[in-house]
Amino acid sequence: MFVVPPPPANENARLEFLHACGIMDTPRDERFDRVTRLAARFYQADVAFLGFIDERYQWMKSATSDGVAPWIERDKSVCQIVIASGEPLVFGDMRTDPRLDGHPVVPYLPFRFYAGVPLLTEDGAAVASLCVLKRDAQDASQVDLGALTDLGAVAMDELELWRHNRELAHLAETCALTGLRNGRGFDTALDRAVLRARRIVTPLSLLLIDLDYFKLLNDARGHQAGDDVLRVFGRILGSAVRRPDDVAARYGGEEFALILPDTDKAGATDVARSIRKAVAEAAMPHPHGVGERVTASVGIVVSDPSAALDSETLIARADTALYRAKQSGRDCCVVDE
Repeated sequence: MFVVPPPPANENARLEFLHACGIMDTPRDERFDRVTRLAARFYQADVAFLGFIDERYQWMKSATSDGVAPWIERDKSVCQIVIASGEPLVFGDMRTDPRLDGHPVVPYLPFRFYAGVPLLTEDGAAVASLCVLKRDAQDASQVDLGALTDLGAVAMDELELWRHNRELAHLAETCALTGLRNGRGFDTALDRAVLRARRIVTPLSLLLIDLDYFKLLNDARGHQAGDDVLRVFGRILGSAVRRPDDVAARYGGEEFALILPDTDKAGATDVARSIRKAVAEAAMPHPHGVGERVTASVGIVVSDPSAALDSETLIARADTALYRAKQSGRDCCVVDE
């Protein structure tokens, strides 16, 4: 009888590595496509794919057939067993194997044979599964997984290189003053968040935040004082990032942004309220500010999961909401409806 396996003991480290790679929801890449093609050819499989599994989903980075779904819920994936055990796995016939009896998806798959190996970090955390599938059943005892294991190691080497390159790119996408993403990093993160929201059909919230009358602060107290305010606000905004996919950015002089996947209007409004409260508690003096202190105006937009919005449209709508917040006297937040 199939039972959803519990997360592995190193689940937190596994997810930390996976999120550091930033590979989910990225375009297909020949480096990984080459691995799946070789796997399919060597095992004479109908399909081979490379799937990464995070907290909730399995996402296919590479597949040799367009008929493979780009993602599936984690608890409906066969590969989750490979991730949980960190060991190679073979099902000679998925439809008759008692370990998969009652599985919610297997009876509807056009495949019977399955073999998968984990991609393991140096610490032994399984972050992905390289799999081959066949429409016909096969004697599991006659399957040699040596080649698939070697190809999995090749894919893992490519993933390590991917992570290293991402770390270098992250440095180029970081604001030196605040430690947040810069404009380039913001654009990249928002594009990925939009793709993810479309894929799993969940709301995506974008907050655009402006420090009120910041130019007047610079003129009155000097750029050093202005930089000090930016650093403090950078820490405040950074503390609002609670989940791996949340992104805080400084994309202009006194203009900031917060990307909140899987967040609805109520959640986004709560975050905006907490940010404004933290700014008030910081009590940064501003001779020309609202109440002679630094304040922030916030524009919020929440994407409709059923609408195919793009990054540019979200930014434009959030910017309109931010403009309305400023027109309403500043030191407030407005949601684009």
